[in-house]
Amino acid sequence: MNKNTRLGVDHKMLNAMALTGVIGWVLLVVPDLHFLYKHLIPALGSAKYLAFLIMGIAMFLCLPILLIRKIFNRLIPASCESLIERLMMGLACVLSILLSRSFM
Repeated sequence: MNKNTRLGVDHKMLNAMALTGVIGWVLLVVPDLHFLYKHLIPALGSAKYLAFLIMGIAMFLCLPILLIRKIFNRLIPASCESLIERLMMGLACVLSILLSRSFM
């Protein structure tokens, strides 16, 4: 697999995980959906731990990283893949965790 194909697959995977993160945030924020989520998750059995892990990675890592990357690509293309962008990605991940704790 050449580098361009691999980067395309990685980009699609990051987009899919970010979409999963958006769904996770909607489930966390909307009270009616959160209620359904709490009652339907036991149906997964022991796979619920894997679902929690995937949703956590999607909500707290992939979504903030993708948002910061898109913001930097659109607004500050000269600073893409710089130290400032990486620091902003880390800050966005921490803020998403702190924000989610306020909803719980």
